[in-house]
Amino acid sequence: MASVDSTIAPSVVSAETSKKAWDYLHTTYANRSQTRIYRLRDALAKVQRDQMFVTDYLREIRIITDELAVVGARISNEELIVKILSGLGPEYKALSIVIRSRDLPISYEKFSHKLTDHELYLKQAEKKKSVTHMTVQVAQRTVNNNNNSNRQTRRWSGQPQWRPKTTPVGQQQWHSQNTQRNGNFSQQWHTSTPL
Repeated sequence: MASVDSTIAPSVVSAETSKKAWDYLHTTYANRSQTRIYRLRDALAKVQRDQMFVTDYLREIRIITDELAVVGARISNEELIVKILSGLGPEYKALSIVIRSRDLPISYEKFSHKLTDHELYLKQAEKKKSVTHMTVQVAQRTVNNNNNSNRQTRRWSGQPQWRPKTTPVGQQQWHSQNTQRNGNFSQQWHTSTPL
């Protein structure tokens, strides 16, 4: 009796045989185990990767499956892989198709390596996409700023974009001359100093 916990000792001591003591313990704690199994399976079903890193997602699933194994409800490798695939999200769809179409099941270790490799691939692709998007934005801003700068320079330089034909004596006059060469129309501005 020295090895029995003090909280359950009174119940075990009153048993007439060791089998009756064992049966009492089994019926008392089996229900708790079954409740725990239901709770753990429910928690496992609800785990989604969402914004978690793959390693954190796998760790969370592994903690629950290890607890299930402790209470006697071990999850098979195939069930574990299916659970992980179902919670990954659409960005892992291509990898999911490859894993599900295999003739032989994949081990958890190989599968976890493939998931982390795919996560790295997705991050690199996102970085490239982000850099490309930023480059396009910078190029567009540069073009827009240059266009605005040219307009502002002409507008605020104090010089009109055109001059009237009549100016005071001694100043240049601007004249427009329309020409057509080889079927192309062009307009040229010439200056002349009045006499």
